Amino acid sequence: MIALDLPATDTTPHVRYDAGAATLRFEGESYPENVSQFYEPVFAWLRDFLAEKPAFKVVLAFSYLNTSSTKMLLDLLLLLDDYHRTGGKVEVEWHYRPSLEVMQEAGEEFGEDLSLPYRLVAI
Repeated sequence: MIALDLPATDTTPHVRYDAGAATLRFEGESYPENVSQFYEPVFAWLRDFLAEKPAFKVVLAFSYLNTSSTKMLLDLLLLLDDYHRTGGKVEVEWHYRPSLEVMQEAGEEFGEDLSLPYRLVAI
């Protein structure tokens, strides 16, 4: 498996898979000018990764998402939910700062229609 470690920029989150912890982590702000250009390599990596049928955790720790990033994140969660429904072992944690009520609400909304293990974590 090819490693995944995309450093954060002013407009994109840090995206990293930690094989030792079996955790895929997204952290920071997400408002790239071209959201597809940023996220497509992440989706390509994830599709290859899921083909190996791993058990892993996804941590989503965003401090800001624009509308385009929200759509990509929904697509990501639906991909993970499909993986779970077909027997894949995945859990998702939405990390938020209590001072960012809008991010807590976003996390609640994302989790409403998912069948995979999903929980909100105040940090």
